[in-house]
This record gives sequence, structure tokens and C-alpha cells, in this order.
Amino acid sequence: MFTNKTVIITGATSGIGKNIAESFLAHGANIIINARNEQRLNDFIQANSEHKSRIRIVAGDISQKTTCIKLSQIAIEQFGSIDILINNAGVFIPKPFLEASEEELDMYLDTALKGAFFSSQAVIPNMIERNDGSIINIGSMWVEHPIEVTPCSASQVAKGGVHTLTRHLAIEFAKNNIRVNTIAPAVIDTPLYDDLMPRDNLEQLSNLHPLRRLGNMTDITSWVLHLAGKGGRFVTGQTLMVDGGITAGNHSS
Repeated sequence: MFTNKTVIITGATSGIGKNIAESFLAHGANIIINARNEQRLNDFIQANSEHKSRIRIVAGDISQKTTCIKLSQIAIEQFGSIDILINNAGVFIPKPFLEASEEELDMYLDTALKGAFFSSQAVIPNMIERNDGSIINIGSMWVEHPIEVTPCSASQVAKGGVHTLTRHLAIEFAKNNIRVNTIAPAVIDTPLYDDLMPRDNLEQLSNLHPLRRLGNMTDITSWVLHLAGKGGRFVTGQTLMVDGGITAGNHSS
């Protein structure tokens, strides 16, 4: 499905990002993965050793433009092109507005917004040369649909910027056949929540969703593969709510 395609994935060593990276590998793609922790990147290679010839790693802070440029350079040097960028890096920690610190706001803006901005800036020139490309951002349902029991304004300010960036890049580079879209999940069952709350509390969040379950990583990855593949060739500038029905309307819990 993605044989000979080259994909850059940020935040690729855990949760949704790891699942996306493994799925592209399984479908024949070359991947360049990024995270801050080099050991975790090497662990990914070890766990996927049968595909190691198609994996390259870049450890570093994705909010730094130099890291993003390195991702682009390695993709081109090692595999010849950049076909797909997945801007996945980000953190979600619910916290009331009045308790959010300056350091936390900076972290969200750096990782989610600056990361997506500079990564896109680094790959688009190659996509323009080839008159083809797909950028998929992982956003958040909470940008469009705040929920009182999960206050998260600091993270959503950053994710809201990613949603806006999606539309602007989609229009600016449509003439170059570059598609830019966002997938906006609700509560996805990933290791991200393990340090935030007990499993019983996480399961209770199922009731936020009209479909009465948590999302899983495959729910997100399947849409990433769809948008990056033939199914996404006529789709750009869209924010796809993969949210178990939350944004469709209210429901009784």
C-alpha cells in the first residue's frame, strides 16, 4: 500500500505515534521517526528489527527548527523523497485554567504548534518539487468541544493553532497537490493516561462518548492510513473528528 513511500512521524515512540509508525512499516513504507529520547527510538528499531533497513531515527526537540530540518534531510538523503508527514508529537494533561503554569503553556505551544509548524516548513519544499504530498496533523476534539469535567485550555490553545495551520497550509499549497488535514481524537486508550489516572477513572470517561467506549489507537491509525493513501487524494483542509460522537451533540450519561 505504501511501498517506496517515505513517511516522517513525530512523537513516534509511544501511543498513537508508535502505532502509526508500525502500521506504515507493515504497509511497506520507509519511515523516519522522531522523539526526544534516543534510547526509546533505538528500542523501536530493536522491536521492529525485521524492518530496520526502512527505519531511520532523529532524536531531538521537535520545537527546534534544526531538528525538523534534520528530519527532512535524512529522509531525502536516505530514501530520496518525503511523501507523508505525520505531526503527532503532543501532550494532553487535563488541568483547570487557573492552575495552568507558564511553563506548561510553553510546553504545549512548543511541542504541538511549533513542532507542526517547523516540521511542515521543512518538508513542503520537497513536496513542491514533486508536486505531491500529504501532511496529517493529530489535533484534538476539545478544540471545538470543551467539556467541563476535562478542563484543558492550555493544551487546546496549542492544538487550536494546529487546526488553524491545517486550513492555511491546505489552501496555500493546494496548487502544489499537497493535502493537509487534521485528525481530532477524543479519549483514546493509550499509555499516555497510565500516569494520569487509575484505569477505573479512565474507563469512566467512556461515558463522555455517545458510542459508550474509549477510542483505541487503531481508530486513529486507520484514518491516518486512509488520508495518506488513495482515499485522501481529494481531501484537504479538513478536520476529521474521530470522537465517538461527542461533537455530534449532547447525550444522556
